[in-house]
Amino acid sequence: MKYALILLALVLPAMAASFYGPTGSNVARSETSGNTTRYYDRSGSYIGKAERSGNTTRYYDRSGSYTGQSTTSGNTTRYYNRSGSYEGQSTTSGSTTRYYSRSGSFEGSSTTSGSGTRYYDKSGSYRGSKR
Repeated sequence: MKYALILLALVLPAMAASFYGPTGSNVARSETSGNTTRYYDRSGSYIGKAERSGNTTRYYDRSGSYTGQSTTSGNTTRYYNRSGSYEGQSTTSGSTTRYYSRSGSFEGSSTTSGSGTRYYDKSGSYRGSKR
């Protein structure tokens, strides 16, 4: 899933979170300490991290290699790959975030209620959650 790390990184304010697939099975978890969030797969293996500084978040894979970054301004977050090329953006209004590809095509959305977030693909089908 191309946007998996981006979607995972959007939960930075949480101290710890678990991610579930559409059938309810646990697929990943995250742990936040300070400005760093570390991500682990379902077996507990480290898969990467996100480090936030101001309005910029930088992403790294399990080997520590830089994979890209995002910048947030107002309700819009723009995503860039390791070479700095624009990859897409998300916009948030109220409790709903909408995700767009680099060409501007709608890719999916998420809704947050309480401490949980539900993710949907572009057809509106449920893809998973974060709690």
